[in-house]
Amino acid sequence: MDNTFSGGNAHVVVQAQNVSMSQPVPSPPVPAMLLTGPDDFVDRNEGRAWFDAITADLPSRRSPLFLAVTGAAGVGKTALVLHSLAGRLGEFPGGHLFADMSRRGLGDARDVSDVLADFLSEFRIPRDEMPSGLEARAARFRSLTSAEPCVVILENVVNPGQVWPLIPGHPASLVVVTSRFGLSGLRAGPHKVNFLQLDVLDDAACADLFQQVAEEAGECDDELLRAVIGACAGLPGAVRIAGARAADPLDGGIRSLARRLEAGRSALEVLTMSDGDISMRLVFEDSYRSLDAATARALRALGLQPTEDFSDELVAALGGTGETGDQVRRRLLEANLLESAAAGRCRMISLVHQYAKERAHAEDSPAEHAAVLSATADWYLWRAGAVAYQVSRRWRCGTLFADPARLRGVFDDEQQALDAFAADEAGAASVVELAFKAGWFEKVCQLVEALRDFYFRRKHHVTWIALCETAVEAARHLPNDLVLARMHYELAFAFLDRGTEADLDAAHRHYELAQKVAQRVGHARTLSSALEGLGQVALKQGAATTAISLFKQALAAIKNIDHPRGRALLTYHLGQAYSAAGLHQEAAEALLRARELFATLPDAESPGRIAPDSYNEARSLTRYGQARIAADRADEAVEQLESILDLFEKCDAPKEEADALLVRGDALAACGQGDRARQDWQAALAMYVRIRSDRAAEARKRLADADGSATTQGQ
Repeated sequence: MDNTFSGGNAHVVVQAQNVSMSQPVPSPPVPAMLLTGPDDFVDRNEGRAWFDAITADLPSRRSPLFLAVTGAAGVGKTALVLHSLAGRLGEFPGGHLFADMSRRGLGDARDVSDVLADFLSEFRIPRDEMPSGLEARAARFRSLTSAEPCVVILENVVNPGQVWPLIPGHPASLVVVTSRFGLSGLRAGPHKVNFLQLDVLDDAACADLFQQVAEEAGECDDELLRAVIGACAGLPGAVRIAGARAADPLDGGIRSLARRLEAGRSALEVLTMSDGDISMRLVFEDSYRSLDAATARALRALGLQPTEDFSDELVAALGGTGETGDQVRRRLLEANLLESAAAGRCRMISLVHQYAKERAHAEDSPAEHAAVLSATADWYLWRAGAVAYQVSRRWRCGTLFADPARLRGVFDDEQQALDAFAADEAGAASVVELAFKAGWFEKVCQLVEALRDFYFRRKHHVTWIALCETAVEAARHLPNDLVLARMHYELAFAFLDRGTEADLDAAHRHYELAQKVAQRVGHARTLSSALEGLGQVALKQGAATTAISLFKQALAAIKNIDHPRGRALLTYHLGQAYSAAGLHQEAAEALLRARELFATLPDAESPGRIAPDSYNEARSLTRYGQARIAADRADEAVEQLESILDLFEKCDAPKEEADALLVRGDALAACGQGDRARQDWQAALAMYVRIRSDRAAEARKRLADADGSATTQGQ
């Protein structure tokens, strides 16, 4: 049948007993809420490999898979997730759901019930049929997502409670959480969660990303690029802002960015778009506002620190007392405003450190800043004092050492103390300078005195001497002349230990100043120490007879005071001077006597107990060996030096240990034991090379001479 109408209006009327009209049933809606991943994406090979490996068995799972990607603000957590999912969305035909769980800031966690309402709306659930309670909404969501796998991405999660109600129903589904917080509470939940802590990018990846965003590949001067990339602290978010500014002709390109940084402009200021809407400062602001008052105060205190690397104990000390301080440290780590570094240490991304400093200057008074610096200086003083306690029980004038109980038990032994403080050295040195500028002259002197033992062992002479010079200036402002004498003595000791010709002249000058002040105030111990130092300078300058006289004067100065360590050291130096003067028998007797005195030093804290000084015992034996070799009695040197390495096992002194091996090798060679001599020289050479000592050349010469002698004998 063909019914057609042409022209005019037509009205069709159908009259029938039954009318049936069929229409196609619409497919159920499939949510597609995911953001588009960034076009510019670099590196993250390990993160993508982790994502692929974890999700490889999704089709065979019996419950949804949970992933948590955590890290600092701007580190690229969501970008990694979206990039890893690109090309795989077909594996989730049940839908792709996304929610920002703190879209009004980290201090305002989004209500999960509202998120579920949004998700249900994506499935076209009528509002008047939507359940009102959280549990009912969660159950309806599980039902709607039970037929096919879906993916749920929850961005900026604030607490674990925001996650569990959003579990989809199909067992092959995927839930990915991103957060600036550690979310350790997820580990205690009903489902296993796989964690990835995302770190900053390296400089090469940052440079690649910058050039992609700025569209200046191949045109960036390397030096300018390094300056800008360094300011971004490895954060992709910061690199994107820098790239966008460099691409904006109104901003002047990368040269303008680098010039502003060189002029001392804050990196946070430079990493802000001209309209102010996109800024790393705003990114950090969100994290900061989520902190409680005590944790925010600790963050500001860390912003005032001179370094971006901290001991856990310092963070806790600035956070409060006892448990409170530890809890504050944990909250900063949980918020990814701090990150764990080596064992017992934290570090702060440089941009976060700058932001924390900005907040401190904006919110805290100068008096509060001074209180933070004072607490910091006290902590470094205590820490350095604990190191000094392990290294040497020598007398010090600082009040800290009047109560050694505070210093006992911080470290187990000398080696642990020196290794632990190596990471604190930069902070301690900076705090000395800050304390001097603040006018805390007594604290400066105490800090430098406490630091002496660390620097003496590690031989960081440039920093050591500079700090001692600062301490001398500080002591001139104090009414106590004894402190001035001690600081001249400390500076002289540092010059003497480095030992160049100019250093010896400087050491002599400061030892004389220490001697004059000590005589004026009548302090026998410091007078003896200054005379001892003058004797050491004379010895190094080849005036052995003068040195002998000075060491004897120093011994006489402490004749009437209880100073066993001083007598042991002066006996050791006297032995050296005798040897240099060619008085070999006197030298041998003095050096063995010195070794005995060091081995039987009384423990100042436990009367009746012995506290041997293994370091100086070993040094005495090394000098004894040299004296016996000089006297053509190498066999006696070998006998005494056999056990010297046992003494060095108890102390960290690589240069002195290498010196001892060199001398023992000389003694063995003189006794005709060439193979054993070579072993010692080889070991000495390895140590000298490791610590970059100039004496490596002496060990090489001995080995070369031995090789040449062996070749001649073979011919």
